[in-house]
Amino acid sequence: MTLSAHAGRPAASVLLLTFLLTLTDATCTFDRVLAPGDSFELPAPLELAIARHALNDRLDISVDPADGATDLASRDNYAALQIGTDKTADFSVTGAAVTGTAGQTVTAPLTFKNNGPAWFANLGSGDPAAKVRLIVPTGTTVTGVPADCVPHTLTGGYYEKRTGAPRYDCALPYWVSESAERTYAFQLRIDAAVPGTTGEVSIHPEFGDFAFDPDTTNNTAALAVN
Repeated sequence: MTLSAHAGRPAASVLLLTFLLTLTDATCTFDRVLAPGDSFELPAPLELAIARHALNDRLDISVDPADGATDLASRDNYAALQIGTDKTADFSVTGAAVTGTAGQTVTAPLTFKNNGPAWFANLGSGDPAAKVRLIVPTGTTVTGVPADCVPHTLTGGYYEKRTGAPRYDCALPYWVSESAERTYAFQLRIDAAVPGTTGEVSIHPEFGDFAFDPDTTNNTAALAVN
């Protein structure tokens, strides 16, 4: 019988987790023969050390028969333990200030950053850790859209064209490290050079709120044009 335990940051599969992320992976093999109805316990309790960047973590435990034996009901061979930690993760967003003349196209870099000290992940749902939202400044048109950004109407409805939308939502991965930083560079055409024109940049959860974020004052910023 083989018992495997995986603890660390999540990924789509154990293989990906092993190569890309911090992970503790322990495999224990026992040569004891278990008759129907028998049970087995570890000889000592499993101990875990909490990392400094921990926030919402998970311990995955699975068991598989050895020596080519067949498990007739493998659906109950896996269990997961959620591990919560009293830590925070300060999400922030930075806007930009661009200048240009009417008809000119400029680049507006909008940046998400996790200031830590903890990482964050939507372990169960796999939803984005956050979405960066741009409300496009009046008098400008988006002509170039980053790959992870989706066009919307102002109220969040469907917008058929990729460019020219009044709002864009850019999805982050479902986990972000304690020092993650992601920049979305929009191409913006200035249709009318009006001093003081601004758009809004903000970050939003897929659902609920950022209960772990100790400072939500840096969750909004401005995209200033001229």
